[in-house]
Amino acid sequence: MRKQQQVWEAEHANQGTLPTMAHVDPTSGVIFFVEYLKNKLGIQSGRIVDIGSGKGRNSVYLAEQGFQVDGLEYIQMAIDTAVKLAKERGVANKTHFRLAEMDSAWPFSDETFDVAIDSFSSIDIETKEGREICRDEMFRTLKKGSYALVTVCSTDDEWEKELIAQHPGLEPNSCIWPQNGKFQKDYNEPELREYYKAFEIVMLKKVTKPAFKLGREGIATNLWVVLRKK
Repeated sequence: MRKQQQVWEAEHANQGTLPTMAHVDPTSGVIFFVEYLKNKLGIQSGRIVDIGSGKGRNSVYLAEQGFQVDGLEYIQMAIDTAVKLAKERGVANKTHFRLAEMDSAWPFSDETFDVAIDSFSSIDIETKEGREICRDEMFRTLKKGSYALVTVCSTDDEWEKELIAQHPGLEPNSCIWPQNGKFQKDYNEPELREYYKAFEIVMLKKVTKPAFKLGREGIATNLWVVLRKK
């Protein structure tokens, strides 16, 4: 088992460094994106892939909003919790969770999805090659003209800025969390634009908000990018 997978199994079990792992409400970025899809683009339904779906909070919310959702996740414990949540919320028939690696070929045909969500998931893939496979699989499985939301931690985030300086990973703008050994890739705006240059970047915004992470309160700084497959 890969180190990163061991880290996430422990995190799903204990929520030691990220208490939000226990939340059942969707992330603010996904709420924003659904409103954007419906109110700005007129997209009311369709098939969504939730990349790194975790315990299902975003997938279940998306299903409640009228979408069919395929969740990709590589921790069985998280999938079991997501399936239970979907049943409790009455959307089991609109969600399907798959045990799958994000950084390998996905089990879907070309142009399967109308929408994709990557909510702080691919940033934890521990190799550049693996993240590129995930990005390219998202591109391949999206229909032409379809949209994606990617949310990442900014290099301006107060926790990540310290970690990059004190506990850097092997890549630029990456770090290793000393509490649990988790790898994370962070981005600045030019780097993010370059990384997703195969897509049309419809919107890129910096978002700050109060947060609790790694045992302390602070202000999180994230980047939200809305992509469109050309």
